[in-house]
Amino acid sequence: MPTARHRKTQPSGARLRPVSAVLVLAATATVLAGGLSVRLGPAWYYRLLPLCPRGIVVHHSATPTYVEGRRVDAAFLDEVHASQGWGIRHGDRVYHIGYHYIILPDGTVEVGRPEWMPGAHTVGHNNCLGICLVGDFSQRVDGTAPPTQAQIDALVALLCQQLKKHSLPLARLYRHGDLGATECPGAGVPWERIVARVKARCGG
Repeated sequence: MPTARHRKTQPSGARLRPVSAVLVLAATATVLAGGLSVRLGPAWYYRLLPLCPRGIVVHHSATPTYVEGRRVDAAFLDEVHASQGWGIRHGDRVYHIGYHYIILPDGTVEVGRPEWMPGAHTVGHNNCLGICLVGDFSQRVDGTAPPTQAQIDALVALLCQQLKKHSLPLARLYRHGDLGATECPGAGVPWERIVARVKARCGG
């Protein structure tokens, strides 16, 4: 008479061990992520996986250089963007300003958001670095104002620096208006001349 085959069965505890390990790891990761978020803010993971810019977008602030006697600069734009509800926190600092760099009329370059953070400057393209020229260079009936020569020189130098730093081709250099329904950075910005200078200076 044939004998019945007996299958070896593992104790239920042994079957549960891998599942338990996964649950413990998941719980640990959740606690760790929560702790980092509390300590560093919701942008903490960009420190581990920094933004790799997909391009560079040039803007203008569309403001005078002074508003009610106050100079328009990175601090001013940070306050303006705060009123619009923009912002990303890292540690004890909230970066409201959506741009990564701001260029003042005298050619001074100020830092906005850190480069490793996503921007808040171009819908659908905030994985690009945002550079803002302070001033309003929109087309006007009474004449369109251009950026100062110091601003253009500083912009060309900064664009070359960032294109090389992030190994970006010249084709990834955009005006805001190239990516959305806007005139930004304005008809007063001599774009073709700027691109030609960047190409001559750092290739493309």
